[in-house]
Amino acid sequence: MKYVGIQTQIWRNNRNTVILLCMFPLLLLGMLFGTITVLDWLGFFCNGNKCPPEFEAAMFHWDIVGEYFFAVAPYVMGITALWFIIAYFANTSIIRHATHARPLERKENVRVYNIVENLCIAGGIEMPKINIVNDSSLNAFASGIDINSYTITLTTGIIDKLNNEELAAVVGHELTHIKNRDTRLMIVCIVFVGIFYMLMNVSFQLLGSVSKAPRRSSRKGGGAIVLVLLVILLWSVVGYFFSYLTRLAISRKREYVADAGGAELCGDPLALASALRKISDNPGLASVKRSDIAQLYVIHPDEEADNKMGLKGWVAKANIMFCTHPDTPERIKLLEQF
Repeated sequence: MKYVGIQTQIWRNNRNTVILLCMFPLLLLGMLFGTITVLDWLGFFCNGNKCPPEFEAAMFHWDIVGEYFFAVAPYVMGITALWFIIAYFANTSIIRHATHARPLERKENVRVYNIVENLCIAGGIEMPKINIVNDSSLNAFASGIDINSYTITLTTGIIDKLNNEELAAVVGHELTHIKNRDTRLMIVCIVFVGIFYMLMNVSFQLLGSVSKAPRRSSRKGGGAIVLVLLVILLWSVVGYFFSYLTRLAISRKREYVADAGGAELCGDPLALASALRKISDNPGLASVKRSDIAQLYVIHPDEEADNKMGLKGWVAKANIMFCTHPDTPERIKLLEQF
């Protein structure tokens, strides 16, 4: 395997992550433009004298499409921004309640506090909060959007079953997520995907309601409403699919960066490789039935279960694009090359 320096790997993944993240607002605006274009092609805007006579023979009326796009775009982006702000700031409490995490007091476990403090000093990182989940499985994750909410959450299993070097390596991995603002980045990704998912569900529900409405109430304008909802549903499905894949791609790349940064911070890549082997045998946290939160874990339980069953062995190339984490064996190989 060709050697790749830690800093080179971090730089490459950061560059690619910025490119991928820019796709989210472009997808939203592209969906809006595509919806207006399709409606124009279907003649939705050319009723009566709306279109000039010289445009009647044209397939698309770009002046009209542009007029509607620039008129509607500010409202769409404004509503999206409001939704984003609410979801963004509520996400930290949502994660805490979903995982049943609680604060870990220093007197309860001095060992964990010493490990986190030493790594923070070594890496020039402000001390995050430390939470614990009463679960015998092995897992950990970082969360938060700013210095007041940055948190490292550990299961009781990972604290009890990893030695000091392995636990320090895992904590270093999570501190790297915080240092690189990965936790904030992933919340942004989750919220954007949630917006497309919400739009898809709302348009589907509205379409069902309109189709069940009495015929007499839908004679005038009913067909146009159904048409609009069908086009919005189509584009929201496309937007959700590509934004979801983009979120997964960003998540995978951030895990590689965190592995490299964690190995550099603790100074022992082999300790992190050893920790990943142990965690992969029992990543747990099965009580949390939310894939958006599971993508924050050091190892995704469901994806690791699929890997153990051999489901990813023969379709790894095709299946990896639908995973939040890279293959654990691949992560271990990269760590062992340093």
